[in-house]
Amino acid sequence: MRFARIAFGLLLALAGLLVTVVGGVAAFWLVGPDNTVDTGERSMPSLGLAVMTAPDLIDRHGPTLHVTASAAKPVFVGVGQDLDVSSYLRGSQYTRIVRFDLPSRLDTQWMKGEPAALNPPAGLDWWTVKANGAGEQSIAWPIVDGPYSVVVMNADGSPVVDAKVTFGIELDGAFGTCLLVFGAGVVLLAVGLLLMFVRRRTRPLPPVPVVAPLMPYSPPAPQQHTQVRRAAGLATALLLVATGCAAIPPKNTSQQVSTRPAVTLADGQAVIKKYNELNNKANLTRDAKLSETIEGDPTLAQTRAGYQIDRKLDPDGKDKAKPFTYTEPEIGAPRFGAYPMRFVASTGVSDDTSGGRHLGVWERQTAGTPWLLTHSVYPPAGMPLPPMEGLRMPTKAEMTRLPILPQAAGNNLAAYLSGGLRAKQAALFIPSPGTVKLLTQREKTKADETKKAYISTVVDTFRVSGQPLTFMASNGDALVFLTFTEQLLENIEPGSNAYWTTGSVTAFSSMVKYNQSLHMDYLHQVAITIPKAGKPRVLSMDTQLVGAGGS
Repeated sequence: MRFARIAFGLLLALAGLLVTVVGGVAAFWLVGPDNTVDTGERSMPSLGLAVMTAPDLIDRHGPTLHVTASAAKPVFVGVGQDLDVSSYLRGSQYTRIVRFDLPSRLDTQWMKGEPAALNPPAGLDWWTVKANGAGEQSIAWPIVDGPYSVVVMNADGSPVVDAKVTFGIELDGAFGTCLLVFGAGVVLLAVGLLLMFVRRRTRPLPPVPVVAPLMPYSPPAPQQHTQVRRAAGLATALLLVATGCAAIPPKNTSQQVSTRPAVTLADGQAVIKKYNELNNKANLTRDAKLSETIEGDPTLAQTRAGYQIDRKLDPDGKDKAKPFTYTEPEIGAPRFGAYPMRFVASTGVSDDTSGGRHLGVWERQTAGTPWLLTHSVYPPAGMPLPPMEGLRMPTKAEMTRLPILPQAAGNNLAAYLSGGLRAKQAALFIPSPGTVKLLTQREKTKADETKKAYISTVVDTFRVSGQPLTFMASNGDALVFLTFTEQLLENIEPGSNAYWTTGSVTAFSSMVKYNQSLHMDYLHQVAITIPKAGKPRVLSMDTQLVGAGGS
């Protein structure tokens, strides 16, 4: 029995020594009181634009990720969803971390591409968390489920990154768990030593009566065995608690193809605020280059034409544009899984005392490009607008349930506008007051122009330009943005000639004589709603002269 006890004690002591060393190293070297396991400072040079982690590298959620970076130049460190990060770095050369084993292993892969500088990352609104500036920059991010990437790069977006980076994972209770493992090892070691070196006490044999025959004695089961079993059970329980599943972060379950709203409410409001500031500045100086940083076609095309007309009619710049702002924005932000992304905003207009609204579509082509106002219309006061909350991109099933497809509605509307107020397609729509006013003006223009001796006929033609942009509202209505071109063509009588002499058209053609025809070209932005049942309603139709000439 003594040999068995010593052997069992030796096993416990060895196991306890091993657990004590492991627990001690983990508690006082790997983890520490901050519950964080880190790689230590690692040099991460890259001739490219960034150092980025692969999206499947962070495959568990729950703990907090710590990243610290420093470099001679101002440095940026951020975490973003992979759909944004991949779009931002697409086509660029950078270093990608493909393996990350704590505490010290990092394997990288060189991603080929263009070395051209990117837009500075700090100005982009999609980062989940970011830090930017000179010296050491640090972030702490509670990891959430889904494909995310960490990016370290120069703050100005330039190539050749030479940063020192530390990655760390903070696990709640990790230090306490390591201390429990350390304590369990000490207990096992102590129990093993006791079994090896403390001699077992035995009870003295009772006196044997002289008259009784000598009989063999069987002592009761020693209490020591029960105590050892209890100690071993306690040590095992401590080890189970110390290394239990509760300390292991759960694996990610989200699909690799993730989606997110185009913007948050705060980011959408910030986009509109920036637009207000730069648009007023551009209008004041008629700066089309500045407008290019905040607008895209067709809105940009209308803006450029407007500036050209203003410079022609007011060359001295005395007629200053009055500043205005879009106020109280209501944001409709559909979910996207890829770029381009879009959101819709319904706002008030500061210089509109009638209570009219503005409907705008902002679009971002890639994660590294700015938000641009592409579609812009002004529904009048009292016009029923679809709710912005819950706005989404339509599914194929939702499109098939509409009474008419947006493209067909656009073609019908073009026929209605070309034919005028009495066109047969007029019965298919509920027109806006602006639509009726425009068509009334066009009828008057055609009647007035044909009275001129040198004009034989006038033809007005509208055509759909590009594809409709469709959103689905929470009430089931489809909100559709359309673009139309219009050419008002005046045919000249044989033997006559004509030319533009006054007005906005002279910004595009002035004092040039034509003997075949004259034309005025317009660009229209239109918003309509297609309800689940009933006629499509024209919300607004906004017009800009964009060209003129003849043949």
